Amino acid sequence: MGWMYVVIIVMVIIAGIGTLLVGTSRQNKTGNPSYDKRTKKNMVGLTVMYAASIVVISVLVAMILD
Repeated sequence: MGWMYVVIIVMVIIAGIGTLLVGTSRQNKTGNPSYDKRTKKNMVGLTVMYAASIVVISVLVAMILD
């Protein structure tokens, strides 16, 4: 059961590092005009990804606590 804590912590660390790398990338600093024009589609996609992540994390936490 302790290994699940390690898996979750490693996933959070990887996600944090990935977010920082994308946020500080050269391509991100220059911007993408076509991305900026699709705001609604981008927001829906991000919301779905975050919702799926919350469901997966909730299931993992439920498995750990069970």
